[in-house]
Amino acid sequence: MKNSLNILRPSDLAEMLNVSRVTIWRMQKRGDLPPRKKISNRCVGWTEKTIENWLESRPFADPNEEEKRQSNLEPA
Repeated sequence: MKNSLNILRPSDLAEMLNVSRVTIWRMQKRGDLPPRKKISNRCVGWTEKTIENWLESRPFADPNEEEKRQSNLEPA
C-alpha cells in the first residue's frame, strides 16, 4: 500500500475551493481555515486529508440541504 502525503499549496487550495488566492489569505486571517504546515522557509500548505476533514465538518449553506441529501440517499 502506497502511503503518500499530498500537500496543497495556497494556489492548489484556491483552485480546489473555486476561490481566489486573496480569498484564501482572507480566510486564513479570519481563522476560517485549518492551520497551515510550514514546508520550508518560504513554502506553506495543508495536507489534503486536513482539508478533506475540514470540508466535511463545514455546515451546508442551506440548513435543509443535509435533510434533502439524506432523503435522496434513502431507497423509495
